[in-house]
Amino acid sequence: MGEILVKRGTDLARRDGTLGTPAQGELIYTTDDKNVWVGDGSTVGGLPATTPPALVTCYASTTQDINASASELMEWNLHQTPISIAQTGTDTDLTHSNSSNKHLFTVNVDCILEMAVTIAVDALSSTATRWNGIARVVKGPSTEIGGQGKGGYIREATGQDETSLHITSFTYEWSAGDTFWVKVDRESSATAAVDTTQYASTFFIKRLA
Repeated sequence: MGEILVKRGTDLARRDGTLGTPAQGELIYTTDDKNVWVGDGSTVGGLPATTPPALVTCYASTTQDINASASELMEWNLHQTPISIAQTGTDTDLTHSNSSNKHLFTVNVDCILEMAVTIAVDALSSTATRWNGIARVVKGPSTEIGGQGKGGYIREATGQDETSLHITSFTYEWSAGDTFWVKVDRESSATAAVDTTQYASTFFIKRLA
């Protein structure tokens, strides 16, 4: 029985031009991430044959002083993801770095994303710390989107020294080149020692379309 093979190679070889520009209707199969791309005669590496399911959960594996400034930018440095985030800036969905500008996400394609945020915090001071943070997702440079994470009140003096902020799941339509991040506003005093809890803060991002 005859066998039909299509052009194939790694996704890097597809993106960097090694596999060339596929002709109209010509297929490329990426051997590492198991996706199929179709040529339009002009796009290097082709276009996605289907919108790949993209899901990433970002964690903060180290603590962060979340009360250091009036609008603290939440930093993320650990990903659990099948396909959607690339630290090299060459993937199809999002770009994020674990080493520089760790708060920042860049959207690489027009898409609709579903998001949800949890930020866990702990008051480290033995004094009568009061803290009532508010978490927001911001589209750069200053547009707040989705809901707000409120109600995370801490009063160290009475033993309520741990709390969390939650932004429930919402969707937003993005354009290629957009940027976004999570910020936490705090009370007016910057002296309170309030840190995020290691591995307990998460940023869930799912591509819907």
